[in-house]
Amino acid sequence: MKKRIVIMLLLAAVMLNGCKADSTAERPAADTMTTLDSAAQTKDSKAGEAAAEEATTGEAAGETSEQQKETEEGITVIGEFARLSAEEGNWKGLTTEEKLEDFDFLYQTLKENYPYWNLAERMQNIDLDEQYRITREKIEKSETDMQLFTNIQGFVGACGGIGHLQLLVENYADDYSNLDGIPEEYFPLMQKISETYANDTSAAAYKKIELLFKKAWEKVQAYYEEQGMSDFLQADPDSAAEEGKAGESILLDSGETDNLLYGIIEEGKTAYIKIRFLDMDYYEEDRKILTGLYEKYSDYENVIFDLTDNGGGGMSYFDDLIMAPNIDHTCSADTYQFVKNGSYNRKFMDFSEYKPVSEVPDLPRLNQEDLSGLDLFKAETYKVDPSGEKKALNGKLWMLVNEYVYSSSEYAAMFTKATGFATLVGRTTGGDGIGSEPLPIVLKNSGLIVRYSPVYGTTPDGAGSEEFGTEPDILSPEGESPLETCLKAIAQ
Repeated sequence: MKKRIVIMLLLAAVMLNGCKADSTAERPAADTMTTLDSAAQTKDSKAGEAAAEEATTGEAAGETSEQQKETEEGITVIGEFARLSAEEGNWKGLTTEEKLEDFDFLYQTLKENYPYWNLAERMQNIDLDEQYRITREKIEKSETDMQLFTNIQGFVGACGGIGHLQLLVENYADDYSNLDGIPEEYFPLMQKISETYANDTSAAAYKKIELLFKKAWEKVQAYYEEQGMSDFLQADPDSAAEEGKAGESILLDSGETDNLLYGIIEEGKTAYIKIRFLDMDYYEEDRKILTGLYEKYSDYENVIFDLTDNGGGGMSYFDDLIMAPNIDHTCSADTYQFVKNGSYNRKFMDFSEYKPVSEVPDLPRLNQEDLSGLDLFKAETYKVDPSGEKKALNGKLWMLVNEYVYSSSEYAAMFTKATGFATLVGRTTGGDGIGSEPLPIVLKNSGLIVRYSPVYGTTPDGAGSEEFGTEPDILSPEGESPLETCLKAIAQ
């Protein structure tokens, strides 16, 4: 598995707002169309939204008043970044003009290419043009390169991670360097993305940022442990407790790897498979394990796939390892994909099959305000063919989801419900499962990278995947876990 700081990022995001975590929807990062982005998915599943509340109040990390407020409530990674001296907080020693040039380029690029501009303003109750003005004034007064980072995070974070919008804390160049196995139709896009990440300016910047992040996180961690508040250092304590319960109290003949937890709930009747990420780094290892489990559970009456808290990874993981072995006919789901016809999008994407939005059919749930900020669209049908002559699992299939299911795992939930592949149980998912690989914006002076989803995806009736996610077939009542709800449904 590639070197990464997944756990630190997931945990530290909780601390960015002084112990406050936004539980409305995970915005992890990532790809819904390609087989890559598995590492990118898992790294920043909370980073995009974590600073949103702070940013929408009009305050940005790095200001004296925010530091004073933070001292009263606790300490944060962003606050530690903002306090760095010029000696510690510079990787290039940017001039004010260079900082402003980077930020102006970012703002203009997002305004012309980010398809969720109107949705972000509507859902987060913000005015991005006003946020730009406020943030620009703060950047003019900033003293270090890292204060440019914190102020850009304030601006980007105000959007709550909608459409995978994130300022990266780690460069993904290594994760995009190996394009083996990328389908031919996606290769040109993936090659351009890989080349964009692989630049010397970003490599130098993120080498310093990763070291500073680790140092700041250790300080934050030590502070909350001293305060007897170590529970805040868990990304999702309730989820961890629930998984522990499943592993220790419910499952018989259980097994566990870094990415899988599996076992038997009731001998001969109900089996359970937890998949933590649709991470392509685990693809080959998990393929072998899952193939063996399918043989073992082939005649079980019920098999539960647990995707709760799954931030996504690669769409091919779900298609190839979960759905294809367990269907006996081609499954398909219709979607619509909308884009802005901006020059940055056109550098990466081919719009030859797109049509003007003036030709879009009547989609009753399509938000007209969002549509007004979009230029082109196309109809897209997702398809999965069976991989064998017969289904590997003969029993009823169940899939557990919750609000932390996002991106490629949201695609899995959407596709599952649209095709009836399994009964979906739990809570409404986080969204953004219809679209494309997020595109990186490299800021040429600082090397900082912001990424965003270029596609606004909807279901056939126009419901935005990002805004609405997927509602399960069976909703879990308040205070009941998806697994509990599922087992009750099986017992009926």
